[in-house]
Amino acid sequence: MSQIESFIIRLATHKDVDALTDLHCSSFRPEEHIPFLIGKRYVKATYRWQVKGKKAYTLLAESNGRIIGLVAVCDGPFTVPMFKACLGEFIFCLARNPLLLLKKKLWLRLFRRPDLSDKGRIIADYPGFAQMTIGVVDADFRGKGVFPALVEATKAISKSRGSRAIRAGIYKKNLSSRRVFIKGGWIETPELETTDTVFYVAYLDPEFPKELGINLKNESRQ
Repeated sequence: MSQIESFIIRLATHKDVDALTDLHCSSFRPEEHIPFLIGKRYVKATYRWQVKGKKAYTLLAESNGRIIGLVAVCDGPFTVPMFKACLGEFIFCLARNPLLLLKKKLWLRLFRRPDLSDKGRIIADYPGFAQMTIGVVDADFRGKGVFPALVEATKAISKSRGSRAIRAGIYKKNLSSRRVFIKGGWIETPELETTDTVFYVAYLDPEFPKELGINLKNESRQ
């Protein structure tokens, strides 16, 4: 395990896109993450959008000039706008690897609609609700407080961008990431839960839960 004396958190710029892409691709196997399954060029296109686009931002953790973690957040639902922005690279990757057309998992994930209740759908699409798109920490630096620091830093940035809450979808089996959000005071929200994903919410506006019809006393059960 690598030692870490300190790290800084800052907003990523276009100069960081290649390093963010490399960190992503070294942290996942293609079958674990759909953008990587499509291809590294497509992964790079998603980070280009998340760094340079007007609807999203990316925070990174850096130690001695090395990017050791990242968290990206979109100001609202991100699946459709990101896919549209990266459509050219998507077509290019399909042309280079036509066998992707046979990947059932690819099409199911790209075009799936989360199995939310009517109330969950209203909450998910409500204006002012930001969404965390990805979180990655270099394997050598996990368990050293990098991810919790990145998650906490999103609150001030998203609030400054006009967001009233942030939601983060975590696979139910990913217990280590779930503990980060629980310890950070994010509230588990059953209305947004899907078959394989649980959602945690950080409310940046104390009036927002009432507007959404959410009783925090009930939702805060873990």
